[in-house]
Amino acid sequence: MKDSKLEFLETLFTPLVSDTMDRLGIFGNVLPHRIQSIFPDPDLKVAGYAFPCRVIPTDEYVEIDTLLEMVDAIPKDSIVLVSCNQDIDAALWGGLMSTRAKARGAKGAVVNGGVRDIEQISSLGFPVFGEYRCVKDIRRRGFMAEFGVPVEIEGVLITPDDIVFADANGVIVIPSEHQEKILSELQGSLTGELNTSSGLLSGKSAQELFREFKTF
Repeated sequence: MKDSKLEFLETLFTPLVSDTMDRLGIFGNVLPHRIQSIFPDPDLKVAGYAFPCRVIPTDEYVEIDTLLEMVDAIPKDSIVLVSCNQDIDAALWGGLMSTRAKARGAKGAVVNGGVRDIEQISSLGFPVFGEYRCVKDIRRRGFMAEFGVPVEIEGVLITPDDIVFADANGVIVIPSEHQEKILSELQGSLTGELNTSSGLLSGKSAQELFREFKTF
């Protein structure tokens, strides 16, 4: 059964969501602009419930036992969000993780660091957002410490069941406690956007349309 909230969001675009949240006074929920889709695609839109994970830097060898537990616990309709509090110059996400996540029914993955196994991920058609591509393994550079817990990325708090929405513009987090209010407001925002766009194409003045629909 499809989730109506996620389906609706995937008809939108992150700037519209960001503007709507600004208008509601809900700030600080856009992830750093360095985090982008690893495959440029202007039509990419993916929304899912946050499954946050925390990686801790280390220079010691730590086996990937917790990482394996994490991929086996990924919920359906989730976006796996891997956070590390500093750059470890290694991949936080890769091809086998993507393979397991897709099999578990995940919608995508977002990391504030490196991604590797680009060819493998591409063949899966699994949406992954990260800061850069990187060959290096996580061992001796970091380890998966915990998952299914709140994490923070540069001041943006992500908790389980927040909605993560990502597209070609970037990534935004919709806090669980504000979801109903935001989604309700987005209905009106979309209507204003479509009416303004239609009016502009027909030759109407931007000023006139802004007075009518309060959108630009």
